[in-house]
Amino acid sequence: MTQSKQEVSRRYDLFPTPVVTWEHEVPDLNAALKQALVDDPFYRSADQAQKSDSINLCDLAGTVPAFKQLETLALADLTEYCRQIGWIGEFDVEMQMFANVSAARHYVPSHNHVAHIASVYYVATTPTDRPVLEAQSAMKNYWQPAEGALILHDPRFNASLMGGWQHHAHVHPRPGLMIMFPAFVWHEVVPHFQPEPRLSIAVNFTLTYRNIDQAQKRTRLTVDPA
Repeated sequence: MTQSKQEVSRRYDLFPTPVVTWEHEVPDLNAALKQALVDDPFYRSADQAQKSDSINLCDLAGTVPAFKQLETLALADLTEYCRQIGWIGEFDVEMQMFANVSAARHYVPSHNHVAHIASVYYVATTPTDRPVLEAQSAMKNYWQPAEGALILHDPRFNASLMGGWQHHAHVHPRPGLMIMFPAFVWHEVVPHFQPEPRLSIAVNFTLTYRNIDQAQKRTRLTVDPA
């Protein structure tokens, strides 16, 4: 009798979604960032949450040292992130930083960002002893209050709008935490219930290789109503 050849099975986890966190011990920077935000009357206005992404804190880095320090920190983390995902070379980077000043019960619906890489830096948050990231968060915990947790959704769901909608991860913020992930990842923020606002700064990066033959031309376009 001829012995059958054993089948060979191999698994390949292709195209993972890289999420990287850093826990920076920078209390002086956090204090300076908090002061810069609470001193600005804009962030005390009722509609600031709807308008805050129109103010790029990078444009204020020349006059607010804390914003410049965070910009430098974010670029250093971006360098490490790119190294880990294999983006090697010289890049021109378009960078946007905007503040999230979130009062109690404020939440952010599920969304993604128009960029290549998105990140969030946490300035002031509710104290927690939970892990930074719970990668296999149970579905029963999805709607449970988690004091301003960031929920990351499995991006594969967007490809088919069918299976996988329940797959998600909880990120439990703390001061000094930087999290970085592909900007296509849908995410949301659940409410917190502390009297003090939760302060974070979103940072978006768009990268263009410098060694391409011709840099993409950027021009201004105005579309008037018909």
